[in-house]
Amino acid sequence: MAWLIRKLRIPASESSMGIVLTLCIITMGLMSVALLWQAQIIANQREAIQWLETLKFGG
Repeated sequence: MAWLIRKLRIPASESSMGIVLTLCIITMGLMSVALLWQAQIIANQREAIQWLETLKFGG
């Protein structure tokens, strides 16, 4: 824990900040794609559930 506190007190260089910002942008982009993918799966499940309910209750 003391190592982390010492590391955080040192000012970050511009190159390391650029690398970290680039990684954050890439990570956020990947999470956005994953979120859209999950939304599509949820929509398909909703359609399947509605179809099964119509079969169960006879329309």
